[in-house]
Amino acid sequence: MRSTVLFLLLLILNSSGTFSQSGLVCGNGRYDTEIFSTVKLTSNITYGSNVDYTGASTTLTMDIYEPDSDTVAVRPLIVWAHGGSFMGGTKNDADVTSLCNHFAKRGYVCVSINYRLGINIPPNQTGATQAVYRAVQDMKAAIRFMRKDAATSNVYKVDTNFIVAGGSSAGAFTALHLAYLDDVSELPAQIDTTALGGMEGNSGNPGYSSQVNAVVNLCGALGNKTWLHPGDEPLCSMHGTNDNVVPYATAMLYLLNIWSIMVVDGSYSVNDYANTVGLDNVMYTYYGQDHVPYAGSLAYMDTTVRFVSNFLYRQLGCTPSDPLPLPNTFPSTGVSDLILDNGNISIYPNPASEQITIELNQADEKIEHIQFYSYQGKLLSEKDVSANKISIQRNELPAGMYLLRIRSKEHTWSRRVNWN
Repeated sequence: MRSTVLFLLLLILNSSGTFSQSGLVCGNGRYDTEIFSTVKLTSNITYGSNVDYTGASTTLTMDIYEPDSDTVAVRPLIVWAHGGSFMGGTKNDADVTSLCNHFAKRGYVCVSINYRLGINIPPNQTGATQAVYRAVQDMKAAIRFMRKDAATSNVYKVDTNFIVAGGSSAGAFTALHLAYLDDVSELPAQIDTTALGGMEGNSGNPGYSSQVNAVVNLCGALGNKTWLHPGDEPLCSMHGTNDNVVPYATAMLYLLNIWSIMVVDGSYSVNDYANTVGLDNVMYTYYGQDHVPYAGSLAYMDTTVRFVSNFLYRQLGCTPSDPLPLPNTFPSTGVSDLILDNGNISIYPNPASEQITIELNQADEKIEHIQFYSYQGKLLSEKDVSANKISIQRNELPAGMYLLRIRSKEHTWSRRVNWN
């Protein structure tokens, strides 16, 4: 999807930087700070239904959070999806309910959705890809439900000119793919649109748009960063460098830390590519932190809310009163796990015809272990070594893209390799 022309026109035409319908006057606190002390919760609203991975019918429900006693005509909407590796989790998970409450107190309407879960065991790339696709279809149905309400009974008073897709972990996968996997030609081979439904899906509320105006990615990843294009929806990402569940950069995704699934582009790689295509995006790095650090820490939740809030407030055309925390840049020292693409390792030639060479650029560091994966997550070969420089032969591997994982005593790298 591309950002809506209508939303951009509103930003341009509204020279005062305000949205009168949404009660937005830059600097009055609304959407910038928590100006409401209580939140109105409406639970277990049915927004659709569809069949799950076993073929069983599933009723889809959501919880809706609103600022209590709000009087403005309409408010921006954030639709949140929970984590759980597409195998567990609910709309009641502590991190998404906390996010919903924080943003409702800022004046947003927030929705926390249940979506279809389940992957056959042992999982593989096909099952995982289809699980993401089903979740995306359900999130689209939830967005359509809110648009339908706005066009009919208008119970929830949503400003349909500003709708955000957000998620935590698997929910962030869902939000990212909803926004950026937006062309049928980009669909992975594992997606049978006849069996699974078209890109909009059949989960409910047909006839309304599922388009969003911004994306919030908390510790998620995208199947392919090149799905991002100039003019796509603005993106806010946050991710930990030591995430052992969802890769921080480009690496193999392991389900439940057991099964290798496929190579994905984590937030770092998505952010880096977004910068190259000129996409409006920001990223915050939780240095030294594992998966979803905000789920168990009030301090990290506060940082997360402030960073996302500032991003969204800027999208509304205003300047945050508290601009911190600012987007991170890499520190010069002390973060050895961040050595991803910054010159400490060389792999050449790449693409290659018959042989690639891996060389560490620090003479006192040695490669200890190498793993070669297919892009479908299959381990093709691995070996223990003790050398600063080593060459790998192509042997009988067909042309295509592969993942190379390299480990030294101090660092781990994951790099794409192309045989041509």
